[in-house]
Amino acid sequence: MTNETRIATTLSSVQFATAPNGRRVAVIDAEDWDALIEWLEDREDHEIILSALERLQSGPEASGAIPLEDILDEL
Repeated sequence: MTNETRIATTLSSVQFATAPNGRRVAVIDAEDWDALIEWLEDREDHEIILSALERLQSGPEASGAIPLEDILDEL
């Protein structure tokens, strides 16, 4: 099962309850919750990587890249 398939299955299995204060709340299995959080973090990482790649394609100087030597000198 792919991660996307698992997420779709998880979202379709969410149940809802009404809290004592009247708010509608979602109830989800803890393992499914962990998988959902992991998937969201992976998607966020993916977007960060795509953004960095776009910047880096403009070249090292235009992208604001720091030379490795400068970083190593600071260590």
